[in-house]
Amino acid sequence: MKKLQTHTIAIMHIACHTGLAMLITMISVIAGTAAAQSGSSDLVAVKTVQPRTVTLRRSTTQPASVHAFYEVKIFAKVAGYLKQLNADIGDEVKAGQSLAEIDVPEMEKSRERFEAEVVRLKSEKLQYEAAIDVAEAKLGAARASVTAAEAEVTADASEYGRVKSLAASKAVTDRARDEAFNRAAASEAALASRQANYTVGQAELRAARAYALSAEAAVTVAEKQLEELTVRMGYATLRAPFDGVVTTRNVNPGDLVRNAQNSAGAATKALFTVVRIDQVRIRSAVPERDAPWVDVGDEAVFVSTSLRSQIEGRVSRMSKSLDPATRTMVVEFDVPNPDRRLIPGMFGQMTIVLEEHADALVVPARSLRMGKDGGDKHVYVVEAGNTVRHAKVVTGMDDGHEIEILSGLNGDERVVTGILGRLAPGQKVRVIE
Repeated sequence: MKKLQTHTIAIMHIACHTGLAMLITMISVIAGTAAAQSGSSDLVAVKTVQPRTVTLRRSTTQPASVHAFYEVKIFAKVAGYLKQLNADIGDEVKAGQSLAEIDVPEMEKSRERFEAEVVRLKSEKLQYEAAIDVAEAKLGAARASVTAAEAEVTADASEYGRVKSLAASKAVTDRARDEAFNRAAASEAALASRQANYTVGQAELRAARAYALSAEAAVTVAEKQLEELTVRMGYATLRAPFDGVVTTRNVNPGDLVRNAQNSAGAATKALFTVVRIDQVRIRSAVPERDAPWVDVGDEAVFVSTSLRSQIEGRVSRMSKSLDPATRTMVVEFDVPNPDRRLIPGMFGQMTIVLEEHADALVVPARSLRMGKDGGDKHVYVVEAGNTVRHAKVVTGMDDGHEIEILSGLNGDERVVTGILGRLAPGQKVRVIE
């Protein structure tokens, strides 16, 4: 328009020296040229890209930290004074290795007393077992005596019957009959006495056996008490639960160590902390929007400014629940750490590959357009003659930078990208290379 005004002023100057016809002709030519220039500059300038085929990955990157594979705080289960310190911070220890020893002299005395009690009760048990042998011998003798008495009763009864028959026929005197009767009665009385002795012998045997069982039970109780005390005394030696490194020590030789089960407050402070770091866990909190897409075995990469290289691995486990306070899910992957390069507490970032599509046809995310009602998705395609076509598309995975196109494009199109306004179907545009 400014060019047209400039030409018009020039023509007015020319009009002063030329005729009116020439003036009209020049105005027509200049106006046509300006209109052509104005129409060209009014075309919307756009940039285009061609869809490309890539391996599309969707990932999440979150703060992460290194943790010991195992960490245990060691407390005392018996009270006493620390007698010997066998480990300090930084020491590598083996499973079962002694870290410290607590002096428990009162337990030593109790063990001596229990050992003496066990010896005494075992002696009593032997006495009762001997009493069983005596009672069994007496019972055997009483059984034999009863058997002999039964034989005598049988013989005397038979003799009395024979003499009684003879006395009836006056072959022997009545006195002989009476003597035979008395002998038979005496035999029966002797049998009854011996049977009573046998019954007493049986009772004595049962009593001896009962006393022996009681003595055996008393020995068992005393032995169990001794075993219990021995186990408790074993707690006087603090041991490493697994192969690891001592990271904290809060006790010195001569310190009074309290039983953590019976103490509270500051007295419950751990005496040692032992961690396993030949293998470590790298832990991160994944936000709710990404949590459903995390699976065991997903690729994971840990990057920290403390390390010269990134640590690669795969997701080993996850909590499968969201923390109500942060709405995040804990995710871990295990890393071998034989050279102890990874130190618990290191901070960095973990990137987890949530999805991966090979040979995906993609366009930049800013190329995707939505219908006025938020419905159909489409892209602007510049066709021959630089006219615009709305191509409806079906989208797949979105990694935040590029969007997968499942259908609607074949990969040869020129797709408009980075435009703020809308383009109408059939509208001409000016393509910026």
